[in-house]
Amino acid sequence: MDKFEFSLKTAHPHAQALMPEDFYWSPIEETAPFGSDDGSDAAYGFREWRLTNKSLSPIIYLKELIERWQYPYFDWNEMDTTKIKEYIVSSANIDEASIQQQMEQLKNAMKNSADSSFHNIDETLLRQAVISSSQEMGGSSLLGQDNAIIGTGFAQFALEGKIDNNLKALTITAINRQLLPVLINRYDEDYQNKRKQQLTKMLGVINNANPE
Repeated sequence: MDKFEFSLKTAHPHAQALMPEDFYWSPIEETAPFGSDDGSDAAYGFREWRLTNKSLSPIIYLKELIERWQYPYFDWNEMDTTKIKEYIVSSANIDEASIQQQMEQLKNAMKNSADSSFHNIDETLLRQAVISSSQEMGGSSLLGQDNAIIGTGFAQFALEGKIDNNLKALTITAINRQLLPVLINRYDEDYQNKRKQQLTKMLGVINNANPE
């Protein structure tokens, strides 16, 4: 059984030189390249894909991955704050039928709850909860795609010591996009500075990833 893990020990020497800090390799630090679920899945999926696709562009892998995950389409080169806001809102829109379906599912779950206080919850509050939850999905869709791009970019660097130029450009854009106030401000205030620092370090790695 393959027990490979992305780590300083298993990395290409070029990656070892630029990524000596533990956080780069963390499987649980959400900003780290391999720490989010989408980043980790993309990275390990790329390693497996690369075994039989050594000469193909990693962009092919990324496009197939995002299509399989069924995230709403987003232009990976987009940096316009207005369009990013529009995507977050529009990709979260749900129709009335979906709202009613989710409300029924929640009602059934609450009826079966041991806590009797859930049994007679107000319908208006329930509706608000469903809509509020859906609005978070737009931001999650964008974050998931950026994490996948970043995870794939760092995976190629860790495995091969260099990054395909098109993937490098996308990875730089994804990191810079996540540094935009419109996205940074979605995090708790006490985490924002840490995320900025880590993303900035990651940006430095990618900028210097391809040795001359």
